[in-house]
Amino acid sequence: MHPWRASPLDQPHLLRPRVGLRHLSTTAPLRAQYTRFSSNGRSHAHQGQWDPRTKIIAFIGAGGVVYYVAHLEQVPETGRLRFMDISPKYEAKLAQVAYAELLSEFQGKILPAHHPITRHVRRVVTDILDASDLGTLHSSEPRRSLSGSDDLWRDDPFSAARPNASPPEIGGKEWNLLVVDDPKVINAMATFGNIVVFTGILPICKDEHGLAAVLGHEIGHVVARHAPERYSYSKVLILFAFLLQSVGLDIGITNLLSKLLLELPNSRTQELEADTIGMHLTAKACHDPQAAIEVHKRLAKHEQAFAGSTLEFLRTHPGEARRIQHLQELIPKAHSIMASSPRCAWCDRFHRAVPWRHASVELIVDVLWGHGQKEICRLSMMHHSVKYLLV
Repeated sequence: MHPWRASPLDQPHLLRPRVGLRHLSTTAPLRAQYTRFSSNGRSHAHQGQWDPRTKIIAFIGAGGVVYYVAHLEQVPETGRLRFMDISPKYEAKLAQVAYAELLSEFQGKILPAHHPITRHVRRVVTDILDASDLGTLHSSEPRRSLSGSDDLWRDDPFSAARPNASPPEIGGKEWNLLVVDDPKVINAMATFGNIVVFTGILPICKDEHGLAAVLGHEIGHVVARHAPERYSYSKVLILFAFLLQSVGLDIGITNLLSKLLLELPNSRTQELEADTIGMHLTAKACHDPQAAIEVHKRLAKHEQAFAGSTLEFLRTHPGEARRIQHLQELIPKAHSIMASSPRCAWCDRFHRAVPWRHASVELIVDVLWGHGQKEICRLSMMHHSVKYLLV
């Protein structure tokens, strides 16, 4: 090697262009192009596609909507749309179960059929059912319990539920009545054709017209099939809660939203609807429609004195002020029903002819029975405001 000729290793500038060319021509440009291509490719590939979890949620939601729409129906008495997927056959089974549970729950507190209060309540119930052709009360005499007690208030009227019980709105046309001796419970209820009246509600009712208002409301629940509607609606609540949890909401918040947005509003709607139907039923039975308003005024006073007030959107029932206003709006219709009823015309004529305030019930019965008007006797006794002396 000549001393003046340097080796390529001794001349680094001869290698730099090649290294630089390799870096610029291969690594950097290709890496940049690959990154851009990968990004664009992914966005196109996933555009318009759902992950499996989203697909399942969407499928369940869509199926639930279709099922819900397919089972919508109108309440005959009011025209309200509601979801109902309980068949009459299954409802009859629910009626049997409900009756057996009522007998078991109130065992030892049910008044016998021959007790004065039971007979009194039974008379008002029969009048309401007969006037609207809703069926009849079960007429079997109660069987005494083997407890050995002679206390009329402690007899157990039935030892088991009847196997063929069915709700009247599906063709059974037979109702059950249980009067429960519990003065602390200010309530009455009716479900699947089973009517339960607690003695604690009688002072609030005050007279037969007030009792008819309460019973008309409860029977209205059965006529409108509110119990099977609630049973059906529970499925809607479950689906709603599932969808809310699927989007990540906490189970506590989900349950709260379901209750506030769906369950409680639907319950209040049913109560107002039962008020409407009950007012019509009692008017057909020739009872004073104003009594319903007076009953709710007394309930409002009792609530203020003992229970306090609660915001309406947190309650299952509308506030008393709202219910009273609603009932006042129904009064003209109720008077129209009474005016067009031949049944009520007989009661009204007799009510004007006899000085009720100065005549005893016994005297009126004697007068009517003497003239052979037994049916008018029964109706006029209901039309008269008999005060409750036993409570």
